[in-house]
Amino acid sequence: MLHLKRQFFKKITQTAILAVAIGLNACSSENKNESATTDTTSTTTSSAKAKPPAPAAAAVGQVNVFMEISGSMKGFMPAGNGGQITQFQETLDALLAMVQQNNQMGQKQFFEVREKIYPADYNQVSKHLRYGLEETASSSTIPVMLDSIISNYSSPNGVNVFISDFIYAPANGQAVNFVTTDIYRVIAKAQQQGQAVSIFGTTSNFKGTFYPAVKTTRKTIPNCCDTEVPYYVWVMGNPKQVQLFNRQLMAGKFTDELHLGFEFSAPAYAVLDKFMPVGNWYCSSTGNACQDITVSDLKTPLEMVIGLDLAQLPASYTNEAYLKKNLKLSAENSDVQITGLYTAAQFKTQKGVAGQNTSPLKPYTHFVKAKLTKMVAPEIELQIALQNQRPAWVQSRTTTNDSQINREGAKTFQLAGIVAGVERAYSTGNAGNTIFTATIRAKKE
Repeated sequence: MLHLKRQFFKKITQTAILAVAIGLNACSSENKNESATTDTTSTTTSSAKAKPPAPAAAAVGQVNVFMEISGSMKGFMPAGNGGQITQFQETLDALLAMVQQNNQMGQKQFFEVREKIYPADYNQVSKHLRYGLEETASSSTIPVMLDSIISNYSSPNGVNVFISDFIYAPANGQAVNFVTTDIYRVIAKAQQQGQAVSIFGTTSNFKGTFYPAVKTTRKTIPNCCDTEVPYYVWVMGNPKQVQLFNRQLMAGKFTDELHLGFEFSAPAYAVLDKFMPVGNWYCSSTGNACQDITVSDLKTPLEMVIGLDLAQLPASYTNEAYLKKNLKLSAENSDVQITGLYTAAQFKTQKGVAGQNTSPLKPYTHFVKAKLTKMVAPEIELQIALQNQRPAWVQSRTTTNDSQINREGAKTFQLAGIVAGVERAYSTGNAGNTIFTATIRAKKE
């Protein structure tokens, strides 16, 4: 009996010792895991602290909005219009709300323009815009208003936004003959300050009294208009700030655009030697983008496709009509010419492209097909240049007599003369010349 008790206590003792050993081992492992976890957490925290802060989003430092509320603008903002609103009210109400609420815009100030500029606030401007102008206010001339804005409200990191019908109606009727000079003298100040100008235009229904600049038959046209009436938004200021403002708020909102005083860098571009090549040539570039080609012979004409990324340019420079008229390809000692121009969507449907791997096309928005049959020199440079020309809408929207607006349609008195004054101010800069130039080098083998 004593022997059995000794065996029983021996087994219990062994079991207890084993349990203690397992417990100690578990504690040791847990401590190691805690240590490892702590070390990992410490490393992660240290790594997170080492990351540089995210770059701040680009912002426009200051936005000054000037809205003309003279009598000529009342038809765009009629009071008591039977619950109807004009296209002007719809478009501008949305635009000004975006300015007010956009956190990428710094300080915002609003002004109303009559015979001079009056400080206002967003709520006041919005009220007049939405619910109409009850009273008819007098106004100053376009050159005087522009001069006051440029001289008194410009800042290095901001933009001025001027909303007006831009009808030039000086007190002395003979002064209209000098509209180009008057506008030039004012805008030259902006150019000398390093400012750029973007002009956006469109039309709106108009319910009220129209005040023509030409008053040979009558001074006003009541109960106007059967046709839409043009209005404009001018954005002026530091070129980079204006471009940023335009991209964030103006893109796609207006049918017509004009940009002066900007310098645009060359877009990304490359010869795409795997798409629709004709002739005996090959890419000889050492970089990622093919910008050099070697021509083995010209027994058959050489044809190639060049991809261009025009995404950063204003929309007015990239529409099909403008590109077909103003995108040029030239080279000394060669007969190179453009034989096709395509958007990305159009190019992907072309024979020889459809069905292929189109991944190499993704960086580009437009494609130029080029052809040459002769190279007189052993090496040539093919220059792709986009010319900065006055868009066709300026001439189609201008008139020298706006007293018959219902018959002539949506036209602005002396608009071409106003634009000519702006163009003259920037004649020594990039405007009127070239928006960008891209070079492809070709050499004989």
